[in-house]
Amino acid sequence: MRRSDLQADALAFMYAHEFVDQAIDESELYNPLAHDIEYPTKAPLSDQVIDRNEVAEKVIFVTLADLCAARRLVLSLRPIERVLGQHWVCRVFQLFGYPRHVLLVKRDGTFPNSPINQALNNLFDSLVVPGSDFLAEPRLPVRRLLQLLFRSRGEDRDPYNEVLQWVGEELIDEGFYFEATDVSAGVVPFRQAHPDLEKMRDVADRVALLRERLATFERREPELFGALKETVARAMKELAVLHTRRTTL
Repeated sequence: MRRSDLQADALAFMYAHEFVDQAIDESELYNPLAHDIEYPTKAPLSDQVIDRNEVAEKVIFVTLADLCAARRLVLSLRPIERVLGQHWVCRVFQLFGYPRHVLLVKRDGTFPNSPINQALNNLFDSLVVPGSDFLAEPRLPVRRLLQLLFRSRGEDRDPYNEVLQWVGEELIDEGFYFEATDVSAGVVPFRQAHPDLEKMRDVADRVALLRERLATFERREPELFGALKETVARAMKELAVLHTRRTTL
């Protein structure tokens, strides 16, 4: 992952404080949190502390949104008109917050190389097989895309932690974090890594361009931008709940 290869997933990871919705100043914390590569609750280039789940969620959202901004992914909304096969059940459910639309996505071309982009490329390629319904209608719900994306990672893992390790380990390997060591907090071991702040600051121009692309996408298609953001958040929470249920039963 050379500097020229950095894409939205790595940039959103290192500059998380510029993409999350909520962060607090470290001085406001009563108890300090562990600031490490596996659970990066602190944005390296700021004094803000961020919930690790939101970091992971925004890495996924920013990755997809940037591909949409470049029109390499194409989004569309399809109205939900039936629930359990019934129109009236759908209308009742929607009065209580059930979604009115499902967000669909299709690929248009290949994606720049990066940890998550490459997995998305491989996922779409795997759907193109003889006899597949995907050939006739090459769209699938974003929620389903994320389910398949995490399933492709193999073992059943917490999706939030998986994103952080997935992207974070690549950044360690490429020198954006260094002197990784195994330490323990009580009896819990974790991998601690120190950010190379100078190297990270060198990519600030790329982060600024990324933010501009996302802002343009939001202005151009606000409904799709908002639907993508909400769908990613909901899907990640659903996957995390399912993981917890499977691992605690």
